Amino acid sequence: MLLKNKILIILVSGICLFLVLVGCLPKMQIDFSNNTYKEVENLEDMYIMQAYAALDLKLHDLAKENLTKAYELTQDKAYLKEIIGILMLKEEWNEAKKIALEYQKKYPKDEEMQQVLIEILGNMGDFRVANQEIQDLLKQDRSAQNLEIASSIYFLQNDYQKAIAYLRESYLLSGNEQIANKLASIYLLFLKDKNKAIRVYEEHIKKYGISQNIGERLALVYLEEKKVLDAARIYQNLYKATHDSKYARFVLEIYFKGNYFNQARKFLEQNPNIQSRDEFLLEIYRLTKEHKKAIALLQKLYAENGNVDYLALEAMLIYENAQNRNNIILLRQVTNKFEEVVKKSNNALYWNYYGYLLIDHSLDIKKGMQCVQEALKQEPKNPYFLDSLAWGYYKLNDCKNAQMVIGEIAQEDIQKEKEISEHFKLIQQCKIQ
Repeated sequence: MLLKNKILIILVSGICLFLVLVGCLPKMQIDFSNNTYKEVENLEDMYIMQAYAALDLKLHDLAKENLTKAYELTQDKAYLKEIIGILMLKEEWNEAKKIALEYQKKYPKDEEMQQVLIEILGNMGDFRVANQEIQDLLKQDRSAQNLEIASSIYFLQNDYQKAIAYLRESYLLSGNEQIANKLASIYLLFLKDKNKAIRVYEEHIKKYGISQNIGERLALVYLEEKKVLDAARIYQNLYKATHDSKYARFVLEIYFKGNYFNQARKFLEQNPNIQSRDEFLLEIYRLTKEHKKAIALLQKLYAENGNVDYLALEAMLIYENAQNRNNIILLRQVTNKFEEVVKKSNNALYWNYYGYLLIDHSLDIKKGMQCVQEALKQEPKNPYFLDSLAWGYYKLNDCKNAQMVIGEIAQEDIQKEKEISEHFKLIQQCKIQ
């Protein structure tokens, strides 16, 4: 026989609570997943084959006509259910109700059809009868599905307290996260009680663990309430559960925006696989002035990949955070690192930094000026580089060139930078011989 007793109607529990967070009123759906037509063996097979072909083409009237013929021929109640499903697809509620009631008279113990009838009544707005039907249904079977249907019926009547009561009972039986989300959504959208919504989500996570659906919704509620650390906690749990890098990014964005650097550091240190983790840690160490940790991390990174940017940053941190910058051992350590850097890098910043160290501490003024000139080849108008070169001339007592070079710097740059301003005053006082 062709597809005999195949139920086309798929019952989806629950009636439309709301569009955005919960979804829409479940319709009867036609299942085409297995419509491989076999050879027609008799008249019944022909009707069903034609019904399926019509459904494929969305010719609902033709499908209904063929299913009706199949039902009249066989009296198979499965075909009657499918006819009701088509009527519901077409939103022909009166006709669907009429046939559903006739079906109930013949098969009064069919719980599935009672659920369908309640859905039809809900769509028609016939809540008096729907309420009676749902109470009868619950007396027969107080299942999670039937309780959810009851909740939906009362929701459509704006009786949110009853809707919540039935949903809670359904949730206790099933632990279904979609029901938890419906509960929270009613609190959020209709009762304006965000604290109860939060409690629903938190209790679900505590009992059943976190999921992307529940976690993301809860995090958004926390963000709307300006409870950013709670939102970060939820995103951390999502990252732990899914290893999705977007959740790590959300966590770090919250911590950096709020200057929660200790929390950010702890999160990064506990999760070594986070993308760009080391760069984030370096920035945190810099902002929190944890220079020893920053230097140790830079040494590790340089040893791992040989990137001289890390070596240059290490040298700068060592120098800038030294108690005595004139210590000759310290200066040799720093300049040796920069000597290695400039062999492998043409970064103008590094050339100038190295050159200025050699000039300012009178370690090798001429070499320092050569380094600065390498930087100026790339950025000839850079006020910091020009200041370094002028300072080199000044150190060599070449007042004429010192004054000429520092004169190329705009007055606003001179006034803006304290060190350049001090150099400018000294160089202007320098007497040309």
